[in-house]
This record gives sequence, structure tokens and C-alpha cells, in this order.
Amino acid sequence: MRAHIIYYNYLKPEGVGMSIGGIQTYITNLMPVLRACGYTVTIYQRSYEDFHHEFDGFEVYGIGHKLNYGPLLAKALLEKAIPLIDVSCDLLVYGCESCITRKMPCRTIAIQHGISWDVPKEGCSSWMYLRRYVGKSRMAWKTIQRVSKVDQLVCVDYNFVNWHRAVSPYPKVKHIVIPNFTDIPTSQPQKENDTLHIIFARRFFVHRGTRLFTHVAEKILSEYDKVYITIAGAGPDADYMHGRLDLFDRVQFIAFDSLESLNIHRDKDIAVVPTIGSEGTSLSLLEAMASGCATICTNVGGMTNIILDGYNGVMISPEESDLYNALKMLIDNPSVRKELQNHAYETVRLAFSLDIWKERWMKVIKEERQ
Repeated sequence: MRAHIIYYNYLKPEGVGMSIGGIQTYITNLMPVLRACGYTVTIYQRSYEDFHHEFDGFEVYGIGHKLNYGPLLAKALLEKAIPLIDVSCDLLVYGCESCITRKMPCRTIAIQHGISWDVPKEGCSSWMYLRRYVGKSRMAWKTIQRVSKVDQLVCVDYNFVNWHRAVSPYPKVKHIVIPNFTDIPTSQPQKENDTLHIIFARRFFVHRGTRLFTHVAEKILSEYDKVYITIAGAGPDADYMHGRLDLFDRVQFIAFDSLESLNIHRDKDIAVVPTIGSEGTSLSLLEAMASGCATICTNVGGMTNIILDGYNGVMISPEESDLYNALKMLIDNPSVRKELQNHAYETVRLAFSLDIWKERWMKVIKEERQ
């Protein structure tokens, strides 16, 4: 039996080294689960030129294509896979639901990583507002049409499931919710800093909250002498963040590999995940909680399935005033901070561990096709 995974960019397009991103991490962790269920794994992705690489336990086909995203590329990847699919026993897995192009005779599972078209756009005329409303509605309709073409839809949060039920007369796909995951340290990291350390570990995109965090960080650094901030990641908004925060000697910018996430959070007191939109059950949030950080997140997407405000973290609206007040509260109240840290660690240990995630996936894979 073979599991065929279709995703745009698992390896880098030249075929050397893995691309950076949450979906790539997801696929990497899914492959050993598939192999444990008796499947060999093949991935189909976009590349600059055609390639076929074999690794220890899986293989990757690169399909040369000028586009790096979208239905034309997804169709090309599927056409490459079709001759290799045994419809009687093979499994076709779409790494994200946007890769779905048509209904297939073999068993199919798609992974839904959260609603991606919820990023707000401010300051527009009534005409532009209408255009953007129509554009979002079109994206939503296309999503409904795509997911109806697979047998099972594994969703990382309940936010998508509830939205789908609300807008579709009857969803034509079976929803299975498997929240995202994190490795769990064997014991809760202890925070014994004389100073207070805040971390923002995200890709540097505006919709990930880079500017929201930057503006609030300036105020906090100006008011608190013992607060230090680590900004970990990379992305197109890096210049903006450097331009505003390099003025402070208590700000450190670092790059990191996703496998290092627990280590870079380990000695931090507070983690901020100030997403504006397009978020599932955030890996960054779960990793921060597993590392014993008191977390502040926004009430966006699947993060509402993780945080109980005031119990295992602080949940705010994606507004500067809300983030500023939340940070001040945690800085000024070490006992509250400690309680949130303890509950955050216990939450992910009991509900969001990698082992639990694997068990849930194994149950889905072993199910008979309906």
C-alpha cells in the first residue's frame, strides 16, 4: 500500500533541503504514522525542474512548473500521482485543502489548516468594502466546493467545522478534528530569571501580528527597564521590525529552526502570539505553552480552541490597547504569571501532545472507507 501526499512545497523547489513552514512540519510528523499503518509514502510537489529523490522511508517527485501555488499546479501534481495510484488499497492525502482539484476513486483525506481569508483590511470605501466582501465570499464558496470532493477532512480546529456547518446547507464531507501538537518536555521548565523575558516567535508577516507587537513592544520597553524581548523568525516584515526596535539594546533578533522552538522558549517568561488572521491551532502557541511560558494570544481561528482566558493564558482582541494591557498585567503580577505557566504546561501535556496527535491520526488512517 502507498500513501500519496500532494503539497506544493515540501522540499525547496531545487529539491535540496526542506521548506520552512507549519504544513511541512505537519507532513514530516505524519509520515511515520502512515508508515506504522503499513503505507510507503510518496510526496508530489512543485519544483524548478523535474526530479525524483528517494529518502529513508519516503520519496519525493518534483514536478517542474512555473506557478508555486493554485489549482493549475495542484492539477499537475495530481496528474503525476494518478498513474502510480492503486485505487483498491492506496491512500491519497492532500497536504492542505487548496490542493484538491477533483474527486478520485481511491480513498482521499484532505487536511484543513484553518480559515485563511479572515485577515481584516481597514480603511476602504464602500465600493472597496463590497469588492472585498465578494472576494472573501468567492474564496469561501471555492473552499466548500473543494472539500466536497474528498472522503474525510481532517481539521486542525473547530472554527472551520462550525463555519462550514453555518454556511453550507449540508457539508458533503466527514469532519474529523485533530488539533495541532507539540513535543512535551519531560518536566515543566522553571523560570528563575531576575529579569523578565518576552518572546515573539513567528514568521514575520503583518497578518502574524508583527506590527501590532512592534508598536506595543516600544511602549513596554520604554516603561520597564528589566524587560528583555527576543524576536525569533524571518520574513518580509523584518525590516519594519528592525527599524523600530533596533533602537533598544534589550531587543534580540534571532533565526531558528522549527525543531529548536522548545529550546528558545525555555528560559522565556511570556510568549506573545498576536495573530491578526489566518490561524489554526497554532504550533507557536502550543510550543510556548509546552515550554512553560505564560502566553498571550488573540481570539483568532483555532487559538480559541486552546486558551481558556485567565486559566491557561490570556486571550485578547487583536488590538494594541488590549495587548499592552495584557502585557502590563503579566509583568506586574508574577503570581498570576506563574499560575498561567503551570496551567499552560498541563493543558498541552494532557491534550495537545505529539503522542496524542499520532494516536488520533492512526485511528483515522485505520478506519475503513465509508
